[in-house]
Amino acid sequence: MTDNVEQVPPAQPGRRAKRSEQTREKIFRAALKLFAERGFNATTIEAITAAADVGKGTFFNYFENKESVLLNYRELQMERVAAFVAANRESDRPLAPLLLELALTLTIEQGQSPGLIQSLLTAVFASDTVQKRMAEAIEGNVQQLALMVGHRQERGELRNDLSPFDIAQGFQRMIFGTMITWSLAPVDPLEESMKRSIELFVNGVLPK
Repeated sequence: MTDNVEQVPPAQPGRRAKRSEQTREKIFRAALKLFAERGFNATTIEAITAAADVGKGTFFNYFENKESVLLNYRELQMERVAAFVAANRESDRPLAPLLLELALTLTIEQGQSPGLIQSLLTAVFASDTVQKRMAEAIEGNVQQLALMVGHRQERGELRNDLSPFDIAQGFQRMIFGTMITWSLAPVDPLEESMKRSIELFVNGVLPK
């Protein structure tokens, strides 16, 4: 005779993975917030764990050090570019608002705090490893954007005397330049500065 005992299902791996990702995201966001407020060098791991309300050991379950938090941000940016290109590679939307949407997507954290931009730059130039990995990400993003640019060139919407890579690289540099200069004198919202820069950029890549 079999006892009628209710079987308790084991914890679902999907739930554990979700909780783990939520913890990682909480630590990541707490670190970015502190980088913006205090600067990268002045932010300690202890401060990050206190802000995220986790133990120090939990931090090291997800990140090797403060620099690895930046590399997580690198991965996030690459995912954003890849997703944007996949969704808009053959889009018929006007170029200026399309590029503005991308620029704002890539600067959503920085647009909330000029201090974060300066903090990220400090961290990048302080570490050869981070600098190299960030440079690799930038090149990868440019190659992704070049796919979208090339499609626009095929339709005659953009000038063809420049390669898709050159135009995509110019766009990336425009974003960085606007972001850095805005962080030094953030009189208007970053979105307004980006809008003006993109209008000038688009006028420069239209067919002559």
